[in-house]
Amino acid sequence: MKVALFDFDGTIYPYETFETLRLHMRDNPKYKKYYKHFVRRFAPAYFGHKLKLVPELQYQYKALESYIHAFKGATKEEMDEFFNIVGKSMRKELNKNVMERLQWLRDNDYYTILVSGAFHPMLEAIFKDEFCHIIGSEVNYNEKGIVSTKQPFVRVFGTRKIELIFDHLKKKEVEWEESHAYSDSATDLSMLKLVGHPVVVKPDLTLEIIADKNGWEILK
Repeated sequence: MKVALFDFDGTIYPYETFETLRLHMRDNPKYKKYYKHFVRRFAPAYFGHKLKLVPELQYQYKALESYIHAFKGATKEEMDEFFNIVGKSMRKELNKNVMERLQWLRDNDYYTILVSGAFHPMLEAIFKDEFCHIIGSEVNYNEKGIVSTKQPFVRVFGTRKIELIFDHLKKKEVEWEESHAYSDSATDLSMLKLVGHPVVVKPDLTLEIIADKNGWEILK
């Protein structure tokens, strides 16, 4: 079996998901009531990052954690509705070149996996049937279907992506040399090195240097 692995932020979606989510929370009449809770929780990490006291990875984690914790008290139905609204908006802005490549891979019987730190229900809302499997950061709910802040938020990132990919594929025989992977960031270097056909999409400077050195395809 040949697989095709895709990152989301900066790869399929050319912008920062977090900023898009922030604006939707702030501007949506029904959901903006949660915005002040988000700002209050996220402020220490935000200003700490500005002062170079909070490292980038910690800042990114706190951004997503603060965002989902701001929805404390919301039901799963309300969250699904919100992510459907956001997903419909984001769907219009996807990278056409990457989406065309995804379609080609699907047409040629690749097992397609989207693996991202973005929220899983949002990714599901954007992509109904275009991936064989979607891996994303989960939203925690309690037994009554209410957003839970007691369970720790776990962001899918870096080596965690690799762990989840391998776990999902553990019962499948994968032809890694014939497989593809797509990402824009050097943080996904371990994922790109898994396959015989790594493709970088509008890469950051570090990844562009690595791609040039190794002769990897660069997709705009």
